[in-house]
Amino acid sequence: MSHSHLGPFWFIASRLKLRHLQLLAAFSRHSTLLAAAESLGMAQPAASKLIGDLEELMKIRLFRLEGRRMIPTFAGEVLTRHALVMLDELERTRVELNALVDGRIGHVSIGAIDGPVVQSLADMLRIAQDDYPEIELEIRSGPSDSLFQMLIDGQIDIMLGRRPVIPSAHPVSYEEIASEQLVVAAAPDHPLAASGPHTLESLSEFPWILQRRGSRSRQRLEELFLERELPLPTRIVSSDSWMMTLAYITRSQALTLLSAPAAALQSDFGQIAILPIDFSFNVAPWGIMTVRERAPTPAALTVMTLLRQCIPQISLSQQA
Repeated sequence: MSHSHLGPFWFIASRLKLRHLQLLAAFSRHSTLLAAAESLGMAQPAASKLIGDLEELMKIRLFRLEGRRMIPTFAGEVLTRHALVMLDELERTRVELNALVDGRIGHVSIGAIDGPVVQSLADMLRIAQDDYPEIELEIRSGPSDSLFQMLIDGQIDIMLGRRPVIPSAHPVSYEEIASEQLVVAAAPDHPLAASGPHTLESLSEFPWILQRRGSRSRQRLEELFLERELPLPTRIVSSDSWMMTLAYITRSQALTLLSAPAAALQSDFGQIAILPIDFSFNVAPWGIMTVRERAPTPAALTVMTLLRQCIPQISLSQQA
């Protein structure tokens, strides 16, 4: 048999088929043509013809006979080794595609407001990392209005936050979770931390650091003062930075408003004290949002299932 170099697309010219690869791989497990053919459910003559046709098309001898044994030539060893690699890659492809379909692999981006979702989101991340390590998770934070625009633009897959104040023309699926309870927080050694409960009027005597004007938490606090016909605190610093807020209250007697779950987490670390008060107040409810016209990926569905498991007292009622 004359030899010639194989061209760049030799496998097309040689009409290389998956059956060729499977038969070559079978020879790595069986030394006779009969055994290799039977392992694939083929008749021996069909297997012999398949190898003969391949050798003729490639112009390369792949096997030689020694009695009943099929001994690969150097070319046969090379082709068999790569056949095994190609079949293994196809099997890996099958596993990865199944994982993708089953929601065990992929990329999911979540946009979340900082306050009420922190603990539940952290619990979800721990479970996801343990049970679904091939799902790449990205967490982005910010105010609800910004996150909502990111959801509409496709920058995030799932949003944990509040509906926009102005109704959107973009239809979203919304699962309401709960209203956000706010607490008054201060430094652990604040003079009010060891007594109480405190009235709203007594709190107005201290400085405050609050989110910017127009934010839901600050607006609700101002409403409470107005409802009780009390003057607003005169010493207020505006900041949306939690790090700035923490630094300021630990260096002063300033008070701040925090979401109850986030405050409980910081209190457990000993960074803040939650002041006992004789009133309570909530802000607008929050929930899980996705864009209706954009079907969630299997991985996103997996993450949403985990979120539902980790968020306590979730309401499954769908709202437009």
